[in-house]
Amino acid sequence: MSSVVPAQGFQQPSEKTFTLFQAIAIVLLAATVFIAAGFLIGKNFFWNNLDQDRINQQLAYFEAKVEAEPRVPENRVNLGYTYYLKKDYDMALKQFQIAVNLDPKYADAYYNMGLVYKDMKRYDDALEALAKSTKLAPLDYKNFMMMGIVYTDMGKYDEAFKALNKANQNRPGSADVLYYIGVAAEKSGDKEGAASMYKEALNYDPNFKDAQEALNRLK
Repeated sequence: MSSVVPAQGFQQPSEKTFTLFQAIAIVLLAATVFIAAGFLIGKNFFWNNLDQDRINQQLAYFEAKVEAEPRVPENRVNLGYTYYLKKDYDMALKQFQIAVNLDPKYADAYYNMGLVYKDMKRYDDALEALAKSTKLAPLDYKNFMMMGIVYTDMGKYDEAFKALNKANQNRPGSADVLYYIGVAAEKSGDKEGAASMYKEALNYDPNFKDAQEALNRLK
């Protein structure tokens, strides 16, 4: 088993182009735009607890964006991710596929495909999509982290540690990466190693609830 030694933002449109609804929507939806620009949605993907009214507002906003600019891949990814939040996986995948048809080198579309396939437990499809995202964006840690999460879910811990090690190299000190290394260690039976990783994650983010709960579970 492998071991681990711990170790771009988006541009808003001009204000004069906003309607009041759009301005409100941008505040609500910033985290989703981040993922299309190459940012990882936070612990447990951050938006999972978002209420359905806001998700529906988000859906309406990005549907309008796609209607206005149908050939912008980022719009398709944002719309697809909103469908993912609604657990409409088929529509999410449809939008991500349109995005890669528009731009075959758009790594984040493949990343999001992997995210959806993971939740569908279509692990081989998830790994195929993530292999493309890691090839297109080899320095983007989130691609390797998601690959490690998928391998962990599959019980392939050596492969999981290899991918998570790469994520850790690309983003040293990421509490998310350290946490998922801990998850892989715990599931593989290495409780001591898992506790060490959870503690390390908490060193970087003392408010990381999942890491604290995991550490408490091992005491």
